[in-house]
Amino acid sequence: RRASKSHIGKCRPHTSPLRLLPRGISHPRRLRQGMVHLRELPRDMLPPNIRHLRRIAAGFRISLGSTPLIQGLARGADIRVVYINHYKGDSQGIYVRPTEDASGYRGIEHPFDLMGKRLGVPFGSTMHYQVLFLLDTFGMMGKVELMNLSPAEIVKAWDERSIDAAACWGVAREHVLEGSDHPGNVLVSSGVLADWGRETFNAVAVRRDFMEDHADFVRHFASILGLLTDSFIDKLGEANVNNVNRWTPSIDPVASYLPSLTDSLMKAGEEARHPSSEFINDQRRALDLYKFLSTEEQRSCGYLGGGEACGKPSQLHIATQQTAKFLVDQKILHSMGKLAFMGDNETTGTDCSRSDTICGSDAFTLASLEPDLYSLDDWDGVPPFYALNETGRAIEGESSAGDSDCSTKSLIATTLVHYIGDVFRLAETSFVGQSYSDNLDCWWVIKSTDTSRDTVELSFQQVRIWSGDFIYVYSDPSMECDSTSKTKVLLGKITGLDPELPNFLATGCILVHFESDANQERSYNDIENIGDGFSASYKTTTVFRGISSPRGYECPDGQWGSDCSLTKHCLGTTHIDLGDPVAFSSTRTISSGKEIPYRNNLDCIFEIKAAKGNYISFEVEYDIEPTYDYLQLFSGTYGSASGVTPYAFLSAENTKHTYYIPTDDSGYATIHFVTDPLGRRSGFSGSVSAAKSVSSMKSCPVGQSGLLCEIPHCIAQNSIERYDHASSPEVDPTHYIGRVASQIKINSIPANIYCSWPLGKTLGDAVGIRLRFNSPLDLEPQPVAAVGDKIVVNAGDKVAAEVFVEQCSTDDVCSYYWQTGKCEDGACAVRLSVDVGIENFSSAEIKIVTDRSDGGKYYSGVDFDTLFISTCPSGDNVHCEADAGVCVDGGCICDGNIPCTCPCDTGGLVSVFNATLMWILVPIVVLFVAIFIWYRRRKIKKSRAQKAIIQEKEEELEAFRNSIVGMRTATKNYMPKPMSNNSGGTQLSSPAPRQEKVQWCWRETDHLVSNHAPDMIVGNAADGWIKYDPHHSATIETAFRAYKDDEDEKKNSLKFSIDESLKKLTALSSPSGSLKKLTAFSPDTAAKASIVRGTNDSKSVVVIDGYKIDVQDMKQTKVATGFEREIQRNVEIVDTVPEMGHSEITKVDLSNVEVGSSLPDDLNCEPQMALVKGDILQISSQRQDGWAFGSKLHHNDEATARELVRLASKGAADAHIYSDTGWFTLDTTEIPTGDELALLQTKVGSADLDAPLYWDDIKDPTIVQLHRLKQTDKEYKSVTEAFMSTLKPPKFNKKVKVVKVDRIQNLAMWQSYVVKRQTICYRETGGQDGTGSPEVMRRAIERFERKLLWHGTNVEVMDKIMQQGFNRSFCGKNATVYGKGVYFARDAEYSAYPIYAIPDKNGFQYMMACRVTVGEYSPGERNALTPSIRDLSTSTLYDSTVGLLSNDTMMNPSIYVTYHDAQAYPEYLIKFTTS
Repeated sequence: RRASKSHIGKCRPHTSPLRLLPRGISHPRRLRQGMVHLRELPRDMLPPNIRHLRRIAAGFRISLGSTPLIQGLARGADIRVVYINHYKGDSQGIYVRPTEDASGYRGIEHPFDLMGKRLGVPFGSTMHYQVLFLLDTFGMMGKVELMNLSPAEIVKAWDERSIDAAACWGVAREHVLEGSDHPGNVLVSSGVLADWGRETFNAVAVRRDFMEDHADFVRHFASILGLLTDSFIDKLGEANVNNVNRWTPSIDPVASYLPSLTDSLMKAGEEARHPSSEFINDQRRALDLYKFLSTEEQRSCGYLGGGEACGKPSQLHIATQQTAKFLVDQKILHSMGKLAFMGDNETTGTDCSRSDTICGSDAFTLASLEPDLYSLDDWDGVPPFYALNETGRAIEGESSAGDSDCSTKSLIATTLVHYIGDVFRLAETSFVGQSYSDNLDCWWVIKSTDTSRDTVELSFQQVRIWSGDFIYVYSDPSMECDSTSKTKVLLGKITGLDPELPNFLATGCILVHFESDANQERSYNDIENIGDGFSASYKTTTVFRGISSPRGYECPDGQWGSDCSLTKHCLGTTHIDLGDPVAFSSTRTISSGKEIPYRNNLDCIFEIKAAKGNYISFEVEYDIEPTYDYLQLFSGTYGSASGVTPYAFLSAENTKHTYYIPTDDSGYATIHFVTDPLGRRSGFSGSVSAAKSVSSMKSCPVGQSGLLCEIPHCIAQNSIERYDHASSPEVDPTHYIGRVASQIKINSIPANIYCSWPLGKTLGDAVGIRLRFNSPLDLEPQPVAAVGDKIVVNAGDKVAAEVFVEQCSTDDVCSYYWQTGKCEDGACAVRLSVDVGIENFSSAEIKIVTDRSDGGKYYSGVDFDTLFISTCPSGDNVHCEADAGVCVDGGCICDGNIPCTCPCDTGGLVSVFNATLMWILVPIVVLFVAIFIWYRRRKIKKSRAQKAIIQEKEEELEAFRNSIVGMRTATKNYMPKPMSNNSGGTQLSSPAPRQEKVQWCWRETDHLVSNHAPDMIVGNAADGWIKYDPHHSATIETAFRAYKDDEDEKKNSLKFSIDESLKKLTALSSPSGSLKKLTAFSPDTAAKASIVRGTNDSKSVVVIDGYKIDVQDMKQTKVATGFEREIQRNVEIVDTVPEMGHSEITKVDLSNVEVGSSLPDDLNCEPQMALVKGDILQISSQRQDGWAFGSKLHHNDEATARELVRLASKGAADAHIYSDTGWFTLDTTEIPTGDELALLQTKVGSADLDAPLYWDDIKDPTIVQLHRLKQTDKEYKSVTEAFMSTLKPPKFNKKVKVVKVDRIQNLAMWQSYVVKRQTICYRETGGQDGTGSPEVMRRAIERFERKLLWHGTNVEVMDKIMQQGFNRSFCGKNATVYGKGVYFARDAEYSAYPIYAIPDKNGFQYMMACRVTVGEYSPGERNALTPSIRDLSTSTLYDSTVGLLSNDTMMNPSIYVTYHDAQAYPEYLIKFTTS
């Protein structure tokens, strides 16, 4: 395993991997009995398909992170996942520096604070993936400096204060949070990022070939891991009491698994086989940071059991595809490969029968996981198996393994054998069993005594080099024999564990360069005790073997090495001399080797020499993993003083082509084959030959390049082709430079190209160049911070301009000068002419750069003419056409056909005023005549139309009267009688009921109080009390109330016990001193004394954003540092019914107010409505006893209505009296008059009060009708898909089945809703008189109406909701934290839980899909009866309030709360079950 210095546990080939088991599920003695010894298995020294699959001979990767795993699968690694070690949970995360008052350092408290800061993370790790996800989520890609640091480097960088944040795990995490002098805070853990939809995990991955050959071993291995994990999950011993001892920290290695687990980490300073208690306890705590899956869970359809057997994808399949897509978007992956397709049916994703899809493949398999294969109880009492030898544990205070160092060393070779053995030891030296260090950069220069005659021979006896570390062997034909020499020739690049190597020979000298990366790798249970590194011997010989050229080996085709014995793969530099094609014809074959697929980490150079003036014909067929591995074609050679000049870059699948490589002045060309540490393909095979001369074309067709125009896209160095100036004929020829195109048009622009066009010349008066596009620029749209495809204009060492296609959502984003300012189809349009100022033309060039992937889409790329531009003759502020110029494609062509800088986009001309004036005056005269004629005709028709209008209005009013169901008008002021008045009368003078408005605060350090906004400071600033934000304050208050309720319950319980004891003692004793002493101990005192600190922690403590809030001790403690602050609970007593603003206070003459009678008993606690004379109502329910339920369509005097509510509610804590909805007596109303109808019609405006077109026929408009939707209906599918879309893991981990969907048709309620919606929309658009345009109204409805919010309900109240509408008296049972209103959720997952959608006796749950007019809203406050005031001058309230959950914004809240029952209409009732 790769790890930091305190977590170094790695395994060599053909040795036991017992110590490689992941923390938390590792105990080696459990693997001893009956297991296959890995030494007995076939040794496989080939590097695996993926770098992070360690080169264990068994073909295992014991703990592979999900990010490299998914990269491997996408890139074709033939591996299978047989076990999920763990999900990351809180074991890793992003940790940040806090604010430091002494130094003035501004810390990081929010992801946005990372902007401009440095963050260290190991690239390619699962944490790297989550960091990229966080930055992408917060729109900060490219705005945070990411540094590729190993865990050990993170520790060092944190202490040196060179990074502001770290994304890490293990010892690095512990150091950053606790071990440093400057401890950090947790910004976000991996578990939180998993909750946001980006889970990461570790898995056991096995190469398919090994799994097929050793199925029993894999089954044994995975099954025992399952047993160990199940044992840890049951650490409390509920299933097996023996598990308690197994996972209890103890130094006894027989009783506890923990000593042998911690020993495998080989921490410096810990004694082998005897880990300290402190270290054992640390590792035990670390286990709780992970999330483990039981064997049963792993075998379920959600994990390894998902796919074809279950007929649907598992969570693993879904997470794998999500991760792969994100990595493609981030250009880490070229493509998703097989991970692009989830299943056969991409619509439903339920068919997993095809093996070339994610869910149909066997990449995740449970075949090896058998839960009953063994029992841990059989091995209790067996001593643990500690390592026979270990490579890497350093003794405290000593320089040992892992602390090696080296510098450049000069060695003299003789005929005797000498060794390179410093830190890279031989078996007989004192360095047995050690390992090399990280970040090494070592050189050995081995010279012969006679460099002109002797040959140096280098032989490797042992090579054990971890992935990412390399040995380079060079010769030097110039005999400089120095590490800085530019004439070095690479003889071989070496890495791996015991690779097959030839001897290396060179005349005069050999140079050996060894470098290691920042990762530390060590071996545990190194049975042979060989250790890591390499050992080599060297000597001189006068016998010249295998070298026919000082430039490299000249072996027969397909052979490499000094003795030409290596045929599996190419190695180092191969020198090929083709000779003079005039004298003879020579064709040579070159390839990557016989081995298919080719090896990782190859570095093969084919140096080809032809006669001066020739070129090299390279006919090749290649299958090279696109964008990762490549063939590079160069003019020149690495070993010459002038070096190489790039010609072409080849990287593609199954391609055959011929390339013509120009040679340098010495006749050299180079072909360089490079592979990375991951995926592999078939390789390449080709032939090279020399040609005497080239009958090159005058210019290549557009988009083609190369010596003979053989390449269908641009190459590294291109010339700008003039094409006879045909595409820009109106331009002066001296200003026409030529045409630039990225590729031929039938192809998409290639990935990973880097093409350059030097300008090569200048024009005396030129101030820049113009890019005039022959077709719109078509590159992949990308955000500014992550642009990969672009045009770059360089002027010397400065970037003059970068032009690209920017992603956008609105026109405001498109603000670069070379953009049109329009956002079209998600991308900013680029001008057809772009001028670029250039001061220095001598080294100016145009470049086209593309990134790794275009997501499989076609982009036509770049095609433009390049023109020199001169200054504008009359100044740059004068319009082009005002200076006798002409605008062509947005660029100015001045007099003489000279491209110039005059602007073309001012929109008006100066020099053509007279012509323009004529064009303006003529239309004005014509328009005046037309208006006069129209006015005369209108005057004549007006009198005739008046009668028709009056008649039409009367008909409209009658139709309006008939369209609205149950309409009434209030005939008097009416004040309901509250139900909660004990005296039976309405006590108008009683004091208003009171409620607590709570604000929690924390005490700030004195000198930092001024950093906070004034409205966040409570009371006197000198006291230092700062408000928590409303959401956190509400969370703390919830914990406080839970704690107080629990404390009161304990007091009452204890008081009851004492009272009972007193009664018994009274009965048994006389009134003596003993009884007197007992009764002197009061029950209250006893209750207080019984509350011992710690018994109520679960209810008195809440953790928020890394702080532990204790409402019992009134302390806030920072979890990471333990720093404490005081907290305070501020309580303000306010009226239950809010007082009206000063401008709204209305004097009510109570003599003109009718006080209603009490509600019937069966309506007890239901809402009542206060009426003001002239109010227009709509009845939704009417009783025989004269009571009716309705909502107001029009307030005649809302201020008076609110005053009546306030007066009626005084003295009643829960009066349920409202100004807009509720029960009232029918005799206080009558049918509305014509004037009242006209007033209401104006208020409704253009609203259509008829039933929606998709409703069925209305049989009775006064009662509700339910219409069952068929499953085949489009309406049914639309509702259920919206319902199910958010009911998915990880936020909703239940299976949901929809039983039926009913459409709710209540015409009266629908009309009330429409009127309320119109009222809110008119208020916001200024159309209160009904004159708002339809388009303005449409936009207002789009803004203020949510067409699909969710409301969980139950059988007790849903019938009332469907008949009467939403009733605020029903609220408070489930939630009042954002106000006492009706709650609606943006996502069904919130409302689907049983606490909201309460199951009936048969287990069925009910959900309403609702239209809601939310209007303008504000953050909700606990127990508020109304929203807060929006406009103090008019006391206008907000329409609703919202609740913000994790990751919410005010633009997109999770919870909406309404306070007017007509604000919502329940459109559909969904009946469903969960399991």
